[in-house]
Amino acid sequence: MNAELIGVVLLGLSYLGLLFGCGMAVERGWVPVRITRHPMVYTLALGVYASAWAIYGSIELAANAGFGYLAYYLGPAGAFLLAPVLLVPIQRITRTYQLSSLADLFAFRYRSRWAGTLVTLLSLIAVLPLLGIQVHTLSDAVQLLTGSRYSSAVALLFCAVIAGCAVLFGARHSHRHRHDTLLSVIAFESVIKLLAMLGLGAIALWWVFNGPQDLQRWLEGPGAALQSATPQLEAPQWRTLLLLFFAAAFMMSHLFQITFAESLSRHTLLQASWTLPLFLLLMALPVPLILWAAQSANESVPLAAYAAYLMTEHWWVGTLAFIGGLAAASGTMMMIALALSGMVLNHIVLVARPPEARSDLYGWLLWLRRALVGAVIFGGWLFAESVGRYHSLTSLGLAAFVGMAQCLPGLLALLYWPGANRKGMIAGLIGGIGV
Repeated sequence: MNAELIGVVLLGLSYLGLLFGCGMAVERGWVPVRITRHPMVYTLALGVYASAWAIYGSIELAANAGFGYLAYYLGPAGAFLLAPVLLVPIQRITRTYQLSSLADLFAFRYRSRWAGTLVTLLSLIAVLPLLGIQVHTLSDAVQLLTGSRYSSAVALLFCAVIAGCAVLFGARHSHRHRHDTLLSVIAFESVIKLLAMLGLGAIALWWVFNGPQDLQRWLEGPGAALQSATPQLEAPQWRTLLLLFFAAAFMMSHLFQITFAESLSRHTLLQASWTLPLFLLLMALPVPLILWAAQSANESVPLAAYAAYLMTEHWWVGTLAFIGGLAAASGTMMMIALALSGMVLNHIVLVARPPEARSDLYGWLLWLRRALVGAVIFGGWLFAESVGRYHSLTSLGLAAFVGMAQCLPGLLALLYWPGANRKGMIAGLIGGIGV
């Protein structure tokens, strides 16, 4: 094991230790409640939508689709701008009937436990590529920084620590308990990844290029041919991508959990209808700058080339990209594991084998959920190592979003079509999954 690899391991563990310290500060009441329950913390926690795909995959998408990468940010912005007619009614139902997941909502509205089980299975399958992205980007970042063949083992170590944090801050109580500590940790990570992205964009603009005027000269000169060769999305492709990201913004298991189960009030959700789009806009701004900086280096892989190009003389730039990716990946993995573990426990495990009466039933269920948290994260690592390494980040991300979009008709029907029934919903969902 070389010194660079040890340094990256210590850097990653130090960052995760900082998250642990942040969580413990909230847990012990060192941070005032007026801060931990501030609407801005809720908005920043919703920023978990910007996973490692936002740090790495959006740049890959920009290289393949030009400004089509903006669909990743415009989709959720549109969903939250429609909060009064779309998200608030869902919030009202979930709070009134204490529903904590999309599977709970479908099972309640369509009066069918099989509807909940089917949605849970679909969520589990659809989210595996998204989990794979998080692990894949961590492994690639370690490989880029160190050149070591042990990058997969290091990624597994980070996954184990992330699973421990998820259990500590999110699975010590019932899944219906509001997780103020976890939300504060996720909000802190959103700040870190936003600062990392803005920092990389500033380095691209003021270091690789010598300011906006130099960038403009490059775009009009050597970069003009590269920009004209970049594929552009057709109108139907734009609409499809916008629809996928629109649905993912509140239907992915972890995003449904934060949007509805963890919200404080209707006012908080309505405030997020403009603060979250602002956050996503700031995340989106540096993407073309980073891409153009990579292209100016005459390399083929946008972000990796950009980081390698700058890290040859300035290792801290690669460190900044690594910390941003780790912040995005760890928050997403924690929330996905917690949300999915509750769904799997309620709609698969307990349906297949109802628990026997016992004095420590609550404790048994809690330990089972903790085991499921670890299993979900480990499943993401296995997926990344067995399947994810053979596909691009864009392909994996779109596979996840397409999968969850199959639930959108059923969700709209339960809100606005009183005549919708479970037979039609299940048939439509199975048909969509099959296609």
